[in-house]
Amino acid sequence: MSVEASFLITWTIFIFVFLIYLSFYAYDKCVLFQDAYAVCFRGSVQKDEDQIAPYISAHMQEQFGKKYFGVGEVYGTVDKNGNTTSVIGECQVKIPVRSLFTMYDKAGWKISTEARAQIINPTRVIRKCRWIGNLI
Repeated sequence: MSVEASFLITWTIFIFVFLIYLSFYAYDKCVLFQDAYAVCFRGSVQKDEDQIAPYISAHMQEQFGKKYFGVGEVYGTVDKNGNTTSVIGECQVKIPVRSLFTMYDKAGWKISTEARAQIINPTRVIRKCRWIGNLI
């Protein structure tokens, strides 16, 4: 019985630790997408369209902050394509035995997310609405 109990306790501890790291992964993925979209949206409503990418780049690390559990450095890239802007955020969950327990591919527990927002100029939209309202 003691041999069977030692296997049972070992596997129980392993499963609990795995669930804790899995919850870190899920939390960090949700927060990373939220932060990427927030900074992307804030940049998309800037008045000057030439300043969107520099604004997002300047405020990205400020938005990401220090709220992630068990990850290394969080970094992101910004891309402006036509009338949309996108932010790609990436980080790596730190696990003690990464080579044995990987998810999906060889990258392991790497989190990568992309958020997109349409570029709008609120001032221009408001002026057009007022202009149409005055015509009617």
